[in-house]
This record gives sequence, C-alpha cells and structure tokens, in this order.
Amino acid sequence: MRYLGILLAASLSLPAFAHDEGHGPKTTDAGKMGGVMTAVVLAKEAKLGPKAALVYKAELTRSDDGTVRIYLYDKEMKPLDPARFAKSAKAVLESHKKKKTSKSPFALTLEDGAFTGKAPKASSKPFNIDALFKEGDKELLAAFDNLD
Repeated sequence: MRYLGILLAASLSLPAFAHDEGHGPKTTDAGKMGGVMTAVVLAKEAKLGPKAALVYKAELTRSDDGTVRIYLYDKEMKPLDPARFAKSAKAVLESHKKKKTSKSPFALTLEDGAFTGKAPKASSKPFNIDALFKEGDKELLAAFDNLD
C-alpha cells in the first residue's frame, strides 16, 4: 500500500514539470529589473531543451495592468544594443486548464531598450510566456515558464 501512495504522489507531480526548463539551459542570474530570468536560444534549437546553446539571457517584468517588458542581455548580463534586433517581436501566453492548452498571441514593440506589450489574462496559473525575437536572419526564443 505504501508503494501505491508513493507511485500516486510521483505521478501527480509530473505535470508540474512538463514545461519547466523545456527550451534552453537553466540560468541562475538575478534580474537587473527585478524580473524573471531565462535563457535565449535559437528557435530552431528549442527542442533540444537544456542542451540548446545559450545565445543570450532575457528578463521578464510584469505590471498589474498586464504590461510585460522583456530585456535582453549578453551572457555576462550586459544589456544588448537594441539596434541589433527587429523593432517588433511576437509572444504567446500559454495556459493549461482541465487538460486543455490555450495559446493567446500578443505583440511586443521595442521601446526604451525593452520589448514591451500587453499580455492577455491567463486562464489559469501557472502559465508560460514564449517570446520570439529577430536578430538579422536569426530567430531567437525566450521561454518564461511556470509564471503565476
């Protein structure tokens, strides 16, 4: 009976880790703006998970009104020159409710050194925000997982 309890507890905890660290190596840096940090990887390498090569780092800050700002840094946490990137980016808020995944896209615009946009309201918590940036001909992905 004890083994059944352990097996049940382990199986119930698996969904909590389903998207965690799914798109790049783990970062341990503290955000400069008080936000959440994640790795930035080439979008085409996202399926490699933690084995994807770290290209940059990104920080996400959120306001109560749904405004999000994403700041991009190099590997040493120095702010990147915004001129390197396309002036707009795409983002998707992904949430899970009753075994259904909902994806709500929203736009980001480069303003004052950060990609800024208004995120839709999440239908459940935790939720994820994935952002796609263009640098020349490269498409970069920053995946912020397990947000609440």
